[in-house]
Amino acid sequence: MKHAPASERRIKQVASLSRKKGRDQLNSFLIEGIRSLHSATVAGADIVDIFVEEGAMTGYRSEKLEESFVDRTFSVSARDMNKMADTTTSPGILAVAKIPDPKTDCILCYPKVLVLDGVQDPGNVGTLVRTAAWFGVDSVVAGPGTADFYAPKTVRSAMGGIWDLQLERVETLGGFLETCRRNDVDIRYADMQGTPVQDWEAPENSILIIGSEAHGVSEEVRSKADGAVSIAPAGSETAVESLNAAIAGGIIMSHW
Repeated sequence: MKHAPASERRIKQVASLSRKKGRDQLNSFLIEGIRSLHSATVAGADIVDIFVEEGAMTGYRSEKLEESFVDRTFSVSARDMNKMADTTTSPGILAVAKIPDPKTDCILCYPKVLVLDGVQDPGNVGTLVRTAAWFGVDSVVAGPGTADFYAPKTVRSAMGGIWDLQLERVETLGGFLETCRRNDVDIRYADMQGTPVQDWEAPENSILIIGSEAHGVSEEVRSKADGAVSIAPAGSETAVESLNAAIAGGIIMSHW
């Protein structure tokens, strides 16, 4: 299918979305690859435009996408696709989508909320979002220091999970958690010391907090919580100091 060529100006704008400054300025983010784009369209994402590398995309799924967005699909060269994409290998197709509007005032309406306290690695954030979606968590809230939900690596790692959850960011976790406490929400954080996960019985309205990869949850967050949940190793002696943040979060969420 033939499409109009993308302008140099638009190519530069899309390339800027790999950086947070560009995403903030355009209120948009990248969706790379046919599978991610298909998930986004099924979820009703606000797709701005689509870029297809000439001759790179074939098959029924790509043809249907191009037909659905024929007036917003543009062709680019392999060189320009590599400029725009965040991945080292060209995805052949990518799209620009609008970042959803925040709805933080609704968070207290959700029974299960995952909170990320300084989780810096976008791959871990994306994996936690994906896992939260799998286990039926309603919302994920990011505090200061947590990687951007809409960074390209986060979006790729989430594997469509960003469309199944309410994603929010708050300026301070202390104030947010205090509001939750006043509304009788049970607040727990993952830690080496705490209630064993197999003995944890979360009430209907609850929050689980995953801390930073290096330091765990902050003291401010600990002071607002009702306690910790822990995962014990199988043996008494192990050279492993701790679990990866995303792995630990996944194990605990499986018991939530």
